[in-house]
Amino acid sequence: MMKYFSFFLVAAVVFISSCCKPEEQGNFTVQLNAFVGAQPLSFTNTIYTDSVAKEFFFSKLKFYVSHVKLIKADNSEVEIKDAAFLDYSDSNWKSFTAKADAGTYKGIKFSVGLDASQNQTDPDNYSGNEPLGPKDDMYWDWLKHRFIVLEGTADTLGNGFNGGTKGLGYHVGTDVCYRTITLMGQNNFTVENDASKQINLNLDLLKIFKGSPDVIDMFQQPATQSEVGDIDIAEKFANLFATAFTYSE
Repeated sequence: MMKYFSFFLVAAVVFISSCCKPEEQGNFTVQLNAFVGAQPLSFTNTIYTDSVAKEFFFSKLKFYVSHVKLIKADNSEVEIKDAAFLDYSDSNWKSFTAKADAGTYKGIKFSVGLDASQNQTDPDNYSGNEPLGPKDDMYWDWLKHRFIVLEGTADTLGNGFNGGTKGLGYHVGTDVCYRTITLMGQNNFTVENDASKQINLNLDLLKIFKGSPDVIDMFQQPATQSEVGDIDIAEKFANLFATAFTYSE
């Protein structure tokens, strides 16, 4: 009798130990790196050139990402972050870190903007250090969250910004501008238990204005507020913005 009792006791201990074993996870950081072509994005004394050799500069870049997922080798997906806010002018918001299951992955998937439910949230219901909390220039009372804000100035006359300039203001939002992006790397990457792993999310803004036949002409389409009269520009911008990402380790 004692023999069977000992057997069941050992089995129970093994079962309980396996159930209580902590999940193996690591810290996974996504770092935003923004470029304009080959040049790093800078808001200070940096002038860039579009597809017709006209000059411009940027002064603001902010956007939301949501439902960030890592893609395993078997194509299954693990969500690590429901929403994150990225502001290229603020080092506190140039990256985000989340817990990720230890394992091997081959890609990352995320959406630019907020899903329909998230978009209905009120920033005042969150603290300022939360992604959905109050942020400058990121919320309209009538259209809800701005998914992307990109601002700058274009030199329309080509005379060194001495008159003839045009303000650039792409304020992209509403549910129709929500875009999902899947990025696959050339090599797999590994998240190890109790370790840190970082990937770089690289954004080339020049791809919105130069390269493909259907880019934004910043001199003819310098702005959008995602309202009825210019929602076509907002949707076009969202499409191009979604193609401008790559990632690297």
